Amino acid sequence: MEPEITPVPGGDLLTRLGVKLYRYKAQLKRHWWVLLLTVSIGLVAESYLVWKEPVTHESVGSLMMSGKFNVGGGRWEEERSEFAGTQLRMLQSSEVHDRAARRLAIENPKLLGAVAISANIPQHTSIFYVSGIGTNRDYTQKYVDALMEEFLKYKREKMMDMADVATQQMAEGLGKMKKDIDERERNLHKFMEDNNMAFWEEESKTAAHYLSDLKTQQANLTTDLRRLQNLTTEELLTQPGSGTTRPPRNDDGGISSSNDSSTAQPVASTLAGDLNTQYIQTSQHLIQKKAELVEMSKIWKPKHPKLLAMQDDIADLQRLLETIKSQTKETGQSRISAIKAELKSLDVSIEGWEKKVKEASHKDAEYQQLQGGVKRAQDSYDKMQSEMLNLQAVRATEGGSLTINEHASPPREVSREILKHLLAGFALGFLAGSIILFVVDRADDRFSSSTEILEQFKDPILGQIPDVSNSRDKVGLPLLQPEDDRYVFAEAFRSLRSSLVFMPNQGELKSLLVTSSIPGEGKSTISSNLAITMAQAGAKVLLVDADLRRGDLAGFFDIDGRFGLTNVLRGEVKWQSVAHQTKYPTLTLIPRGPVTNQSGELLLVPSLENLLAELKENHDLVIFNTPPVLATDDTSTLAPHFDGTLMVVRAHFTSARMMRNTLSTLHQRQVNVLGLILNCIDVETPGYYYYRYPKYYAA
Repeated sequence: MEPEITPVPGGDLLTRLGVKLYRYKAQLKRHWWVLLLTVSIGLVAESYLVWKEPVTHESVGSLMMSGKFNVGGGRWEEERSEFAGTQLRMLQSSEVHDRAARRLAIENPKLLGAVAISANIPQHTSIFYVSGIGTNRDYTQKYVDALMEEFLKYKREKMMDMADVATQQMAEGLGKMKKDIDERERNLHKFMEDNNMAFWEEESKTAAHYLSDLKTQQANLTTDLRRLQNLTTEELLTQPGSGTTRPPRNDDGGISSSNDSSTAQPVASTLAGDLNTQYIQTSQHLIQKKAELVEMSKIWKPKHPKLLAMQDDIADLQRLLETIKSQTKETGQSRISAIKAELKSLDVSIEGWEKKVKEASHKDAEYQQLQGGVKRAQDSYDKMQSEMLNLQAVRATEGGSLTINEHASPPREVSREILKHLLAGFALGFLAGSIILFVVDRADDRFSSSTEILEQFKDPILGQIPDVSNSRDKVGLPLLQPEDDRYVFAEAFRSLRSSLVFMPNQGELKSLLVTSSIPGEGKSTISSNLAITMAQAGAKVLLVDADLRRGDLAGFFDIDGRFGLTNVLRGEVKWQSVAHQTKYPTLTLIPRGPVTNQSGELLLVPSLENLLAELKENHDLVIFNTPPVLATDDTSTLAPHFDGTLMVVRAHFTSARMMRNTLSTLHQRQVNVLGLILNCIDVETPGYYYYRYPKYYAA
C-alpha cells in the first residue's frame, strides 16, 4: 500500500505559480521595509527635483498651411504627401534654431535664456502650432516669434535653391530630349522616303490573302492524295466524290482573285467519271443476269442454249468489270503522280509568298517601332516641360505654403505637475524595491513548500507539520494532548504515522532515528509528538534522547533527567533504571542524562548494538532523537544501526545547500533515509490541504 503523503504535484503549473506568488508574498512580509525605503527615496528624490526645478513659461504661436496658390491666372497645388512631417523636422532642425538664436542675440543682446521647442498639427486642421518653454518670459516669447520667422525664411531659401537647381537640370534635360525627338523624326521620315509604305501595306494584305488560299489548296490536295492512297479500286468506283476541284491560277503561279466557285476546274478526267458510271451500271446488270440465271436454272436443263447464252453474257459482264477496274487503277496512279507534282509546285509557291509576307511584316514592324519611339520621346518631353512649369510656379510663390497665423502669445507659467512627479517617484521606488526583493528571493534557497523540495530532491515527503507557533508558552511548544484542540497540528502527525505504517518496500521498522541538518528545525518536537501519536495508536513506544550535548526531552515530558542514556553508554546503569514512564500509558522515555563532550566516543562503544537489539526486543517501536547532522558527527555514526531515518526540514529556515550536504553525508554512510518531514509550514502555502477543514474531526 502506498504511503499517505500530502499530495503536492511539483509539476503542476498552477501549483508552481502559486508557490512563487507565496514566496514573493512571504518576502514582502519579511522585508516590507525594503519597499518602504525605496519608495521613500523615490518620493524624496522627485520632491527635490520639483523643488530645484526652475519656474518655466510657455508661449505659443501658429502657422497657417496652404497647399494651393494662384499662379499666372492658373492654379497650382503643392504635393501634400508627408508635408506636415517634413515641416516639423525642418522646424526642429539645429540650423533653424541657430538662426533664431543669432537673430535674438543681434536684436536683443541683453536677453538670455534657453527655450525648448515643440510643434504639432491637430488632425483635420491646417494650423501648425509652435510651442516654446523657457525660464525667461520675454526671451521665450521673442524666441518663438524669431523661430517662426527664421523657419519661413529658411524654407523659402531652400525652396528657391531646390527650384533653381531642378529648373536648370530640367532645362538641360529638355534640350537633350528635343535633340532626341528631332533625330527620331528624321529617321522616321527617311524610312518612309526609302520605302513606299502604301505599297508595302497593300502587298502585306495581298500576300497574306494569296498565302492563305495556297495553304487551303495544299490541304485539299493532301486530303485527296491520302484518299487515293488508302481506298481500294472497288471503293474508288463505288463511292461518290472521286473527283476534286482546285481554284484557278493566274499566270505567275498565284491564285486567281475571283471567289466564284463556277470557275473551278475539274481535277478528275471525264473518263474517270464515265468509268465510275459504267462500273455501277455493269455491276447492276451483272447482278440482274445472275438472278435470271438462278431462276432459269430451275426450268431449263444445264445444256439449254438459252441458259448457256446467259452464262456467256455473265462472263462478258465480269470481264468488262475487270477491265473497268484495271483502267480505274491506272487512272488513280496517274492522279496520285499528278497530285504529288502539284503539291511540289505549291510548296515552292507557298515558300515564295511566305517570304513576301515576312518582308512586308518586317517593314511594317520597323515603321511602327520608329513611329512609337517618336511618340514616347514627345510624351516624356511634354511631361518634363509640365514639371518645369510647376517648379516655376513654386518659385513664383516664394515658399508661401506656410504663413504666420498668430504671433507668439504672452508667456504663461507652466505647472510643475507635482502629482505627476510624486507618482513617478513612487513608481520608480516601487520598481526598485521589487527588483531588490526579486534578487533577494533568487538568492534565498530556503524551502517554503513541499513543491520546491520535490523539484530538487527525489526523497519522498512523509509529512507536513503546520506552524502553530502562536500556541507556544514560555517553555516551548506544548506536546500533543489526548484531547488536543489543535486539530490541524494533530491531524498532520496522524498522517505522518500512516505514512510510516503503510510504507511500501520496507521490512520491519522497529527503530527510527529523527534528525535534521542544523539546530532549530524542530526535530525534538517532531520526535516527541511522533512517539506520542504512535503510542496513542496502541504501540509500545520507547523515546530516547540521543542528543548528548543539548537534548532536553526530559523537560518536554516534565520528568527527572539527571540520569539517562549517557550513564547507560558508560556502563554505569542499566537502561531499565533510567527509562521513565510518561503520562501516556504505552510511551516510555530515556532522557539524555549528564551533558558530555565525548558523545562521539560513547556512540562508538561496542555495547551500543546490543543495547539497540534489547530495546527493540522489549518495545514495538524505538525512536531516537539525535543531534543535527551538520553540527556533529554523532548522527552519522549512529544512523547506520537503525531501520530507518527521518529527516526534519523546517520551512523558511533550512536551505537547499545544507539539506543537500546532509543527505549526501547520510547516503555515504549507507543510511536508510525513509523520507522528509516538512516542519513549520504555513497552512496558506499552495498544496497544503488540511487547513481547509480544521474542525472536521473535532468532537
